[in-house]
Amino acid sequence: MRKWLFLLGCTALIWGMVAPAKARDKTDSNKTVYLADVQIDPVKRHVSGRITITFWPKDPKRAYIHLYPYAFTSEHKGTQWEQLLGKQPTLATYDSTKLSVDGKPVNAKRTGTILEVPLNLAGEEVSESVPINVAMDFELTLPYNDGRMSYDDHAIWLGNWLPILAVHDEKGWHLDPYEPIGDPFYSETADYEVDVTLPASYQLASSATDSTAAADTLGSGQKTHHLQANDVRDFALVIIDSTYRRMETQVGDTAVRTWWRNTDNVDDVRHVHEAAAASLEYFNSQFGTYPYQEYDVVRIGGSINGMEYPAMVFLDGSHFVLGGENAAATVVHETAHQWFYGLIGNDQVQEAWLDEGLTEYATLAFLSDLYPLIGAERVRKRLTYGTIVPGYVGSHLRPWQALGAFPESQSYSDLVYSRTSSMLWLLREAWGEKRLHEVLRRYVEKYSLGIADAEAWEAILSEEAGEDAGAFMGYWMKLDMSQQEKAAAWLEKQRKTPEK
Repeated sequence: MRKWLFLLGCTALIWGMVAPAKARDKTDSNKTVYLADVQIDPVKRHVSGRITITFWPKDPKRAYIHLYPYAFTSEHKGTQWEQLLGKQPTLATYDSTKLSVDGKPVNAKRTGTILEVPLNLAGEEVSESVPINVAMDFELTLPYNDGRMSYDDHAIWLGNWLPILAVHDEKGWHLDPYEPIGDPFYSETADYEVDVTLPASYQLASSATDSTAAADTLGSGQKTHHLQANDVRDFALVIIDSTYRRMETQVGDTAVRTWWRNTDNVDDVRHVHEAAAASLEYFNSQFGTYPYQEYDVVRIGGSINGMEYPAMVFLDGSHFVLGGENAAATVVHETAHQWFYGLIGNDQVQEAWLDEGLTEYATLAFLSDLYPLIGAERVRKRLTYGTIVPGYVGSHLRPWQALGAFPESQSYSDLVYSRTSSMLWLLREAWGEKRLHEVLRRYVEKYSLGIADAEAWEAILSEEAGEDAGAFMGYWMKLDMSQQEKAAAWLEKQRKTPEK
């Protein structure tokens, strides 16, 4: 997500801007499958449906499901929430009903946005080798805000809207609340089949390959779109009216589609679209081929700046009206997220720097290659903010910490984005672009469609360097000042090591 990067740019200048066992290399063959049948009324901003989640249980007693829309059914106070939602948000209504496990009704316990679902009904033994089906109905009236799930007069955008199974790994269940800062999500790849029924006069863009999706026209003036997306971490959806237009460019096997409104500035739209297509092509060449057939860049309302989802990203309307260098940088950053978050998953709550930092480095690399003047200024800014540490050391803040530990957006931006990308930029200067990008390519290949963590990344660096990178990571990511000299010596030795 790029909202905090945008805030940083505004405070300075508008632009000027061998792996551990715990890291899972690939997704299991036993993937979770989501089947949803959804009805959407764009006028009433109402969504209802039923979802069935088929999964192989890792806990014999219970499963947990994230119901993120509940976060918007009550008021939130504080600067961080205001920055996310805007000054005059309205509340959502949300309800989940008719919950069943393998067809048997069950009572679940909800705490905030987490639903605890009992699995061992009547003491029955639950086996990890036998899949379980959890089904529920849900009903949502959309909130109005500046964030990931809202609406305006021409569109409904649905990010993190479908019920989604919480991750269970060697640390147990990950049941983090919805935080106002960063991206409070952690998910594994799954297959989605989503039937969406809406008025036939509306269009949609989603994480599926929409252009080849079957659709049935109903006698009631409705149309049902049969959407399918495999090996994705989430399923995002935007419903758009007839004011929307589309630009499309083929990049390898992927159709890059930019959705905009007829009131937008066509030159700004073209600028965004060309940056999206060019960056996708660049990242294909540097980090590995993008596996999805479509990549949608969708203009929404609000002021979220940019938000990544599998095979699509949201960009707020300022990029299509005001344009400028920030618009290109935002779409490039979100496109890089298709690799670092999309293909390689991570715990974005506990280790936000891992996807955001690598994504921002990739953004710097692209801009420096294709727009050298813009890239140089952005690198300068990142290095400036990423190396100012005394105040953060005294406040016990660091990049490698949970989202809830960041007191405001500036520290989050400085540490998660700037410091991490600065670390990688200095490593690039030591190793050279080619060598660093070969390391990133191997990282993508090893963990694509799976989950990586900080230890996995540190192991990759250590393997490439030929010596332990712990001090280097400790200084840069944990702000351990006792490691500063060792980290500098490690980096200096890397400068003197011939490129492989």
